[in-house]
Amino acid sequence: MHANRLPAVDGLRAVAALWVVLFHIAALSHARFPQVPGIDLFMRSGSTGVSLFLVLSGFCLFLPFAAGRTARFRTLEFFRRRFRRLAPAYYTSVALSALLIVLVAGPLGLSQPSPGEWLWQLGTHLTLTHSMFPETFYALNGAYWSLGLEWQLYLGLPLLLIGVRRFGVTPMVAFAIGCNVIYRLGLAAAVNLGILTAGNSLVDDVLPNQIFGRWAEFALGMLAAELYASRRLAGFQRSVPLMLVALVALIPVVILISGFHLSHILYGCLFFILLCLVLISDNPVSRVLSWSPLVAIGTMSYSLYLVHQPLIQTVTEWFAVYQPTAAPTTVFFTLVLLFPVILLVAWVLFVAVERRTISANTPLPFVPSIRLPRFKWVPLTSVVDGVPAGTPAPDRRSA
Repeated sequence: MHANRLPAVDGLRAVAALWVVLFHIAALSHARFPQVPGIDLFMRSGSTGVSLFLVLSGFCLFLPFAAGRTARFRTLEFFRRRFRRLAPAYYTSVALSALLIVLVAGPLGLSQPSPGEWLWQLGTHLTLTHSMFPETFYALNGAYWSLGLEWQLYLGLPLLLIGVRRFGVTPMVAFAIGCNVIYRLGLAAAVNLGILTAGNSLVDDVLPNQIFGRWAEFALGMLAAELYASRRLAGFQRSVPLMLVALVALIPVVILISGFHLSHILYGCLFFILLCLVLISDNPVSRVLSWSPLVAIGTMSYSLYLVHQPLIQTVTEWFAVYQPTAAPTTVFFTLVLLFPVILLVAWVLFVAVERRTISANTPLPFVPSIRLPRFKWVPLTSVVDGVPAGTPAPDRRSA
C-alpha cells in the first residue's frame, strides 16, 4: 500500500460503497425478506451510506489543512485539483450512461428523451447543477445527485477555512451544524405552514440535499481530521471500548428517528465515531477494515459508485419487460450474482481513467502495473463523491 494512504479508511469507504450498491439492488428489485430479522432494515438503510461518504469527504478535504495548516490553502489550486481528480471518470461515466440509455431504450420499450430533454439533462449534469432541479435530480444516473452536493460542499470549504483561521475548528463545526439545523427546521416549518407542499421531489429530495441541508456531516469529518492531524486521537486509545459501546448504542436510536428531519445529523455522529475508531490504530475495527480486499474495493469505490446504478436499473428493466412474472427475490439474487460484472466494469473504468488522476505509476491493490503519463502535481486528497478515494496521511511538517 502506498505510504500516503490510510488502509482502514479505504476499507471504510468500501463498506459504504458496497452498502449503497446493496441498497439499490434491494430498492430496484423490490425484494423483501421479512423472514430474516433486520435484513430488510439493513438494506433499506443503505441510502444513509451517503452520510458516511460526506463525513469521509470532510475528513479527506480538511486533513491537509488541519492542525493549524490552513495558511497553505489556495482556493484556485484546490478547485483545479478537485476538478482534475474527479472530472475525467465522472464525464466518462456520463457519456456511458447516456449511451446505455440510447442502446436499451428501444429493446426495453422506454421512451427516448427529446433533443430538448437531452440538452437539459446533459447541460445540468456536465455543470454538476443537476441536483438543484427535480427533473434532473435522479435522471440519467440516480447516483449522481450526491456529486452535485459534493461540489456545493467544495464551494463552502473556503468559507469554513476562513472561519477556522479566525475562530478555530470546533466553533466552525458548531456553526455548520447550526446552519444545518436551522435550514432543515425551516423547511419543515415551511411545509407545516403550507408554503411548501410535501410529497414531491422538490421538497423530499432537492431542497433537503443542498449544502445547508447536509453541512453537518461534512463538518463532523473536518473535526475528525483535526483530531487526527493534531494527534489528539492517540489519547483515546484507552477509550476504544467506550466508543464501541457508544457506536452500538447509537444504532437503535438512529433506527427509531430515521424519518426525523435531523436524523442525518445523528447518522453523521455515528459515522464520526466510526471514523475515529478507524483512525485509532490497533483496534479490532481498524484491523478488519484494513483487510486487503476491502482496501482494494475502497480504492476504486468512486468508479464503483459511478457505474453501478445504471447497470442495476437496466437489468431490472429487462426483467420488467421480458420476465414480468419473475419474483422480486429472483431479480434480487440475479443482481447479487451479477455483482462481479458490476465490479469488473468499475475496475475497467478505474484502470482506464480514474487511476490516471490519482498519480502515475502508483502501486495500488489488484491493479496491473500499467505505465501511465506523469502529472506534475502533489496529491492533496482524493474524494469521490461522495466517495473519497486515496486518503493521505497528514503531513507532519509545519505549514
